[in-house]
Amino acid sequence: MLRETLIAAPMIHIAKTRLIALFQVVALLFATAALAEPQTMSVEQANAAVQSGELILLDVRTPGEWKETGVPKGAWPVNLQDKDFGKKLSAILNRNPDKKIGFICRTGNRSGYVFKAVQKYGVQNIVDVSEGMAGSAAGPGWLKTGLPTVSDKEALAALPTDFTAK
Repeated sequence: MLRETLIAAPMIHIAKTRLIALFQVVALLFATAALAEPQTMSVEQANAAVQSGELILLDVRTPGEWKETGVPKGAWPVNLQDKDFGKKLSAILNRNPDKKIGFICRTGNRSGYVFKAVQKYGVQNIVDVSEGMAGSAAGPGWLKTGLPTVSDKEALAALPTDFTAK
């Protein structure tokens, strides 16, 4: 009996070690897959994702820009220059963990800045719609593509006060 126990103990240890190694490989594969997800999205992809409820698109432009061109239909107008932008963004990220969050601005500069700043903190599930509203090197943009917009007033009225997607 003692001999069987002495033989079984190392075998159990080896099995546990192999199981732990297997879990580590699986975790690494999932982490790699998460990092491999696209970090940018075309305006067409963003529009489809917003309409299907997969994406919360934050229009980080100023109220004057929203008034001038309208806001992408379904997007949340959240002014990057607002003194409470950080608090609002934090609330949006924390209250919508199952949603992908996208950023759009006029030409991709501000949205790219926000994307990189948020990404530095390890936040996953975010994308930059780098074409922007007016277009950029990434593509023609929301307006030239003819995607739907709503007025600034309509977009602000539809913005959830608690920043939680329904």
